[in-house]
Amino acid sequence: MSTRRWLSLAICACLPGWAGAGECDEALAAFDYARAATLAQVRLAERPLEGMALMCEARAAYETGRFVEALDILRRFEAMQPQGEARTYLYNWLTVTLRKLGREREAMQYGQAALVRARGETSQQNLATALHNFAGLMWERQDARSAIALYLDSAPLNPDMSERSASLNNLGLIYQALGQPVAAEQRLQEAIAINRELNHFHHLGKHLMNLGNLYREQMRFAEAALLLDEGAALIERAGDLYWQAVAARYRGWLARDQRDWAAAGRWLAEAARTYDQAGAVADARSTRAELARF
Repeated sequence: MSTRRWLSLAICACLPGWAGAGECDEALAAFDYARAATLAQVRLAERPLEGMALMCEARAAYETGRFVEALDILRRFEAMQPQGEARTYLYNWLTVTLRKLGREREAMQYGQAALVRARGETSQQNLATALHNFAGLMWERQDARSAIALYLDSAPLNPDMSERSASLNNLGLIYQALGQPVAAEQRLQEAIAINRELNHFHHLGKHLMNLGNLYREQMRFAEAALLLDEGAALIERAGDLYWQAVAARYRGWLARDQRDWAAAGRWLAEAARTYDQAGAVADARSTRAELARF
């Protein structure tokens, strides 16, 4: 089973805006998405066209796996025609949101535009993010060489350690898909170490589960189960709907490999339903295709 769908494309930079933008950024950095959304909604009730409040609300929606809602908010900001680095920032978020919704052609258009714009700007964060996002698009097109090169360019450049860990995580997933488990584990462990040190529990949860899935492929079932349980608990804490679906799917694969067909069916059915709630139609479709083979 391809692991390409599980590339964790996190973006954490926040551009200056209204006075509460810093408070919003702090809430997002602490994975307090409910507080970030509340701060944004209070501001938008007063000023519906506050661009950075819209971005705050969109980010909170994206990080909790509500991609349709996130896209709607991003489109509202886009209609305001932001300029300069704010537009590049918006394009980066549109890229990952559209990709999660399975709209690859549109995601590619925004990803290309973001990368071109970022190369001509002073924002190191925008450029690192654009490289990171474009790497994911290249991997989706099965261009492993380009994806690896772009992640290797992005990671050391990126001032955001959460996103840097995501680049390392995604390199691990590519090496896993290429049949290089040693290199895959090394990169995943590097990502996990960053997040443990900084207590970035949301990203930590994702990367622990990815390592657990690697161990599942190696038939290290007990170790896999422990990592999936630890990671899933952190994802529940973050309230991330999409990654709750991934957790269920990984557990379904683990049960399947252990020939517990009933448990595998329950987990995969839960994963498909949760993907539907997140708007991740391609993932829901592929999960149901797996269920149909039981």
